Amino acid sequence: MPEGRCQRCWATKNLVNHEADANPRGDPTIRREKVLLCKHCADSAPSDALLFWEVFMRFGSTRELLQHYAASEEEEALRRLCQERNLNEREVLRRARGQQSAEALNAATRKTNSFLAYASPYGYDYVNGALQVRPEEARVVSIIFRRYLEGKGIAKICQELNREGFRTKTGRAWASQTIANILSNPVYCGLSRLNGGIKRGKHEALIEVETFNRVQYEMQRRIRRPDQRKTEAPQLKLEDYTE
Repeated sequence: MPEGRCQRCWATKNLVNHEADANPRGDPTIRREKVLLCKHCADSAPSDALLFWEVFMRFGSTRELLQHYAASEEEEALRRLCQERNLNEREVLRRARGQQSAEALNAATRKTNSFLAYASPYGYDYVNGALQVRPEEARVVSIIFRRYLEGKGIAKICQELNREGFRTKTGRAWASQTIANILSNPVYCGLSRLNGGIKRGKHEALIEVETFNRVQYEMQRRIRRPDQRKTEAPQLKLEDYTE
């Protein structure tokens, strides 16, 4: 087994030499490159070379991509990446939408990490156009936040929820990205999206702002790659948002 660290997430176990198409913005004489990755990253790597080098290898998760560009949804983050890296926005978004590696890019905008990406966020149901608390799901949201602050990792939380028989809103087993989405979603503090911005919602909050902010700090602290950590974790202040 290769020794070293995963070049994407810095993991030190289950390493493999992953062969990928060379960076299309690099040396044109090089066609293939070997990259040291952990098995998890290798299995979720996109086949598209541009997405692999410009997105997948630069960010250890979709959450890191969103936080880096202070974006609420993946497509918004990709647009900002294109501006920063001088990439063709239309081409990158086209490739992202067509990319089938759901864990790498989460199947683009249909399944983005936006604050209210789904018809109704886990923990709520839409009733007459408004979010209403779904008690059995709200309890699971509280468990997720509590376990994370108790020191459990996202993978361990997934295992616990699946072992106890809890399922996602679509009836599937829990996955790490789903947990990460919940932990970074301000909808649980009573906020919602409007025209690309954030405002106070009319729904009941499931998580205190102080708890949410502590989780954001802890998520930043646990990022393995130092170059992906922010100096300060994003913090919410309800007084900054209007009704």
